[in-house]
Amino acid sequence: MAHDTPDPQRGRVSDHPPRSLHVHPLPSLVRPEDLEGGVVVAIDVLRATTTIVAALAAGCRGVIPVLTVDDARDRAKDFSRGEYLLIGERQGEPIPGFDLGNSPGDFVADACWDRTAICTTTNGTRAILHAARASSVLIGSFVNFSAICEELRSGDAPIHLLCAGTNGQVSLEDMLFAGAVVEFFATGYDVGLNDSARIAWDTHEHHGHVLVAALELGAGGKRLLELGLDVDLKMAADVDRFCLVPQFDPTTGMITARTAHFDSRFFLGDSGLYG
Repeated sequence: MAHDTPDPQRGRVSDHPPRSLHVHPLPSLVRPEDLEGGVVVAIDVLRATTTIVAALAAGCRGVIPVLTVDDARDRAKDFSRGEYLLIGERQGEPIPGFDLGNSPGDFVADACWDRTAICTTTNGTRAILHAARASSVLIGSFVNFSAICEELRSGDAPIHLLCAGTNGQVSLEDMLFAGAVVEFFATGYDVGLNDSARIAWDTHEHHGHVLVAALELGAGGKRLLELGLDVDLKMAADVDRFCLVPQFDPTTGMITARTAHFDSRFFLGDSGLYG
């Protein structure tokens, strides 16, 4: 016999259990094995996931996330010199000897076309690799917000929004993005939220509609402003700049992207979330 499940978001009753949608404010707050069977969206708005999307949009064949600077240099040995880029940062600043830092605006076709980027960052690449046991690992940021929501909407696996945080602390910008995704699903679909998802949703409701100003409030945004990288912050807030769905393949260690294909009956630009 079917069990009706109350829907607290919309006050109605569904005929089947809601789809699980959990937010994890830090990788340390979820075990890798708890992500098995689900689809993970790795989130580091300032700036790793924003930059990865930009690199793929600029023509990189793929992006390989690694933990350390030494790991990046070791992985580069698999390529001829003209085939790869070393990219990344430590504490917001470019790594000496690397080709590019972590500023999304630096990733243009002249630098990226047909090259593989090998990437290490303070927080974001760690979050991506933490999710390797999931059924699917997507790379999300505001610059590909609608593409990620459409990809998630088309499936039925549990959703895990995995925030990278900043040096082991919860970051405002990652929770804002997670909250935007939660708001989209919770106001239109039957989902079961954990407490962190509700906190993220509240964060987005209070701060997310003035996005650049909201990003400036967090520690990550303040650090970028200190470094004179306000242009990076503004690009990270450029909602739907790209229509790409980047996906990490743990078997190859590479992130590649495909263009999102929107259902003709559905487009987030009409949702009012950022319109």
